[in-house]
Amino acid sequence: MSFTQIIEVDGVGEEQTLHDHVAGWDSEQAGVAPGYLGARVLADNDHPGRYLVAVDFSSEQEAKRNSDRPETGDWAARLREIAGGEPTFRNLRQVCTTY
Repeated sequence: MSFTQIIEVDGVGEEQTLHDHVAGWDSEQAGVAPGYLGARVLADNDHPGRYLVAVDFSSEQEAKRNSDRPETGDWAARLREIAGGEPTFRNLRQVCTTY
């Protein structure tokens, strides 16, 4: 069953910096990071500077394996710098998809 982690960051000053950070992970880690399928960056139009990063994994177990990697820790540390604080994480299992 697929698994999605939503990372909410608030206080991002430069959208392009966040975009480049997520796109950099994808180009370096696609096919390497356990279970990683891809990511989307979503801007909250009602709250400038707030973004959701939706990261898809093949399973919750693979997502946990990925979280334990030093590369993931380094990526998260840089994300905290970009956001100017701690992100909020939500771990979600897919129930159904209609598209």
